[in-house]
Parts: sequence; C-alpha cells; structure tokens
Amino acid sequence: MTSIDILGPHVPVIHNTLIAIIDSQMILVSIAVVLFYFLKDRQALRYSLLCLAFFINGYLTYDLILSVDGGKVYRYIYWAAMDVLFIAIVAYWALKDKMYMWQSIVCQLVVIPAPLLQLFRLVDRHLMDLSYSGYLYMTVLPLVNYATVFLCFAPLIYLIGRNTKRNRSSPSSQDAS
Repeated sequence: MTSIDILGPHVPVIHNTLIAIIDSQMILVSIAVVLFYFLKDRQALRYSLLCLAFFINGYLTYDLILSVDGGKVYRYIYWAAMDVLFIAIVAYWALKDKMYMWQSIVCQLVVIPAPLLQLFRLVDRHLMDLSYSGYLYMTVLPLVNYATVFLCFAPLIYLIGRNTKRNRSSPSSQDAS
C-alpha cells in the first residue's frame, strides 16, 4: 500500500492546498523582493530573488515533472537536486559576500532536510515499498518552505532591531542643545 492509498480521496484537496501554499509563499517572497529593492539592501534582495526564482521554477515545473515521471522516481531526484543547487548557491554567495553569512548558514541548516527527505521518500516508496515518508513529507517540506520564506524577512527584523537599539543608545537632538 502506498501513501497515496492511505490518503484516499483527499489527494486532490491536499494538492490544491499545496498549490495555495506555494502561491502565498511566492507572494510573500515577492513582497520581500520589492521591500529590499526599495531599502537598497543588495544582500537581502539577492536572497529574496533567489527564493522567488526557485519558487517560480518549482511552480512551473511541478505538473511537467509529474506528467513525465510516470514511475515516480525521477521527481524526487530532480527536487533533491534543486534543493542542493539552492544550498550551493546560498553557500557560494555567502563566501563571496553577496549574501549575509548568518542568513546563509541558517538557510543551509533549514533547507538540508529537504533533499534528504526527497531521497528518503524515493527509497521508502520504491525500494522498501513502505509508507513512512508520507507523513514526514507532508509536514516537514512545508515547514522548510515557510522557514525559507521567513529568512527572506530576517534581515528586515535585524535592521529594525539594530535601528531601535541605535535610537535608544544615542542622545536625542533636544538633549544635545
């Protein structure tokens, strides 16, 4: 019995819900892109643009991958490869000071479960014919995606905190007169 059999007739509902989540994540990442463009924070903008590019790629290739991969094997390899590519780009940019190092490290720690889970799903479904990965797959991957989106806004939170701290520690202009 596969995980699809366990899920039963609710699969279209789950699929439509996942598409809605992806759309909301793309909207949030798009907001981050616009925000950091106007704030002129190139490092935060670069990460947000990368996230947007990968979300668009995933959204546009999802149905194509499913239609081409009838054996349900190559989709997991492709998605794991995309996750590894994302991690590699983030790591490279951090080393070249094109992205915040702290954001890159947190991103890598957040995203690393995704390719591992994709490959576990492949082994679980096709080599062992079990359904253990279905539950993890439906919970961990959305959490990874949301954490990745949250990291788009993390530099803004850092910036607000730094400005608040600076305003508290500096004397006001009335005290200086």
